[in-house]
Amino acid sequence: MPWLTGFASLLLVIALILLTRYGVKFVEPYLARGRRTRDLAVVESLSIDQRRKLSLIRCKDRTGLILTGGGSDVFLGWMDEPQPPAAPAFVLPEIDLDE
Repeated sequence: MPWLTGFASLLLVIALILLTRYGVKFVEPYLARGRRTRDLAVVESLSIDQRRKLSLIRCKDRTGLILTGGGSDVFLGWMDEPQPPAAPAFVLPEIDLDE
């Protein structure tokens, strides 16, 4: 009866795989608790094409923009930073009307 021992071994291996899968689902929330953070979060995400994604992230009190996928990942900058005022394209000359 070697086929019976082989069949019993197969059932034992399948049962161990299923129990391991259940065990991981049970333990995962306890393992993930240490990775959670309130300081860093993905606020919103937009797929540009099949490979690239534009993500709006929040780090503490600042908001940033990241482009991922493609050849490399790029941090596009902080959205909260005040932009310097743009210089006017041209300056009108002052005209003295008293003359």
